[in-house]
Amino acid sequence: MSKKPSYCFIINCASNAFRAEAFFRNKESELKARFPGTSCIYISKDDSITEIARQKAEEHTHIIACGGDGTVNRVANGLVGSNCILGVIPLGSGNDFAQSIGLDHVFDRNVEALSREEITRVDVVSSDWGYFLNTFGIGVDGLTNYYASKSGFKSGFLRYFMGGLKALIKSKPLRTKISISGQTNDIEQEVWMVAVANGKSEGGKYQISPSSINSDGKVELIVVKSVTRVRLIYEFLKLSFGFSFNKQMVDEYSFTDSVSISTEHVLKAHADGEQVPENDHHTFKVLPGALKVITA
Repeated sequence: MSKKPSYCFIINCASNAFRAEAFFRNKESELKARFPGTSCIYISKDDSITEIARQKAEEHTHIIACGGDGTVNRVANGLVGSNCILGVIPLGSGNDFAQSIGLDHVFDRNVEALSREEITRVDVVSSDWGYFLNTFGIGVDGLTNYYASKSGFKSGFLRYFMGGLKALIKSKPLRTKISISGQTNDIEQEVWMVAVANGKSEGGKYQISPSSINSDGKVELIVVKSVTRVRLIYEFLKLSFGFSFNKQMVDEYSFTDSVSISTEHVLKAHADGEQVPENDHHTFKVLPGALKVITA
């Protein structure tokens, strides 16, 4: 016998410039009337979103991540391996995963999508430190995210843009070795950055991997070659206005099983916009259709 639907909304109170809690408390009665068995969990900075999501997945059939990409990532980390369905109410500055499943910034439309419950099985990428849904980046990409996370700008675009400019000035090309399962020869070259892309964009509008689809069972590797710094800055400015990389300055690969990336020294890195432990070696594995997600 199927379990009766019930919903748990996990709200990151820091989202939407710390306005998320007040907004959702005003919406609680509406949500509880619309969705059966609704509970709302308000997350403070010291709470483990992943652990709370894991616990609530034992009580509810649907867990709704209310926040930005980092919130979605941490909720997803608590749901992988369960039969629970993930929903998203995007409240962050980038909302790249939400965009990839057809959601926008309009609350009522996103609630309508939850009501329709069109479910897609989305691929998940596992790593040495957990799972991610959208992108992982090292090199300029990882450093850009680090500087953006430390920025005082309220605008998500300005945080990422200014963080990118700072990273472009301070970064240096790095030696990498990439080993893709099923391929005999490793890829060894000097690069500016490597992105593992299950989704098309990061930072809200930076289309780093336009060919990526998060439900096709494969993940792309975007390798930015060691071009001149001036050329790299020019390409970053293009990305900032919605254009994608010039194909001549990137190598693109894909994998359906696993890949490992080694660098000459430890580097800052991000996954779904969250900084992850610095390392000089990362291993990734594709988990096709590992998460059931409500899409628009």
